[in-house]
Amino acid sequence: MRHMTEPRKASEWLLALKDNPADQRLRDAFSVWYNQKPEHATSWLKAVQAYKLMGEVPAEFSQEWQSETSKDRPTVATVANVTPFKKRKKWIAAVAAAACLVLAVFATTHQTPDGDYTTAQGEIRDIVLSDGSHVHLASRSRLNVRYSDGFRDIELLEGQAFFDVTRHPDRPFRVQTGQALVSVLGTAFDIDTSADHVSVAVKEGTVSVQPTVNSKAPQILKKGDAIDVAEDGTFARFTTSSNYIAAWRDGRFIVNDRPASEVVAALKRYYNGVVILHGDKLKDHKITGMYLLSKPDVALKAVAQTIGAEVYQITPWMLVISAG
Repeated sequence: MRHMTEPRKASEWLLALKDNPADQRLRDAFSVWYNQKPEHATSWLKAVQAYKLMGEVPAEFSQEWQSETSKDRPTVATVANVTPFKKRKKWIAAVAAAACLVLAVFATTHQTPDGDYTTAQGEIRDIVLSDGSHVHLASRSRLNVRYSDGFRDIELLEGQAFFDVTRHPDRPFRVQTGQALVSVLGTAFDIDTSADHVSVAVKEGTVSVQPTVNSKAPQILKKGDAIDVAEDGTFARFTTSSNYIAAWRDGRFIVNDRPASEVVAALKRYYNGVVILHGDKLKDHKITGMYLLSKPDVALKAVAQTIGAEVYQITPWMLVISAG
């Protein structure tokens, strides 16, 4: 009869063995589980490989337990019997270090950020500025507001925001990001920032987008126009349905032919943990679809299925999307 707390998946076994290295009953149960089906051995190897993506588990660890190309699958009990105690200690320490890394990364992503206005994971905030302009701030985002007699300046420090600007011809409304300066008089538009680029999409009116790292002429965007500006100032323009712009305000994330790296980056703002997308080919894969932000774990798994990848739930707070 299965123990109520007995793990069921490879990632759960990995954590359980790390937490209880001296539990002989647990090791015996793991040996039974491992040898029960060939699929269990395969999933165990993939769980170990997923941990290796974090650079904490040494390569010889997976070789000691299982070779992916081996025709003869050794039992865990046999391997455990011949593995020196020092190596087992090294394995336990490596897995413990990986788990600590997960918790450390998770903690840093949940620290309260600086900024005049901020949002937590899963929070969408509606802000009314002193001139009557509205800002819808997406999950895990932050911005500063600096108004003067001549300008209305916003600094979007992180995340995504939709701006519905009150027209004021004598005081241009400007939004500064790491890659671009967006200027308007009165309009509605969305800005999405990431570590290496910023995207601007216009829902109503007209905006000017000026890359900040070169002297290229400003790009004029009208309703349905959008632009991606990279760190080096290069950009790509495209068009989109104005109905899709800032659909995240209604809990929907709609994308049309966008790279998987961009889609995952947007979804993980709503995921209560860490998400790793591993593999350059996966990152460049184009995606079209609609996802519910209220269920980011389901959305991320759907993205993985679309690009032919697999999802590894390493802990309740970490997902790894990899080609396997």
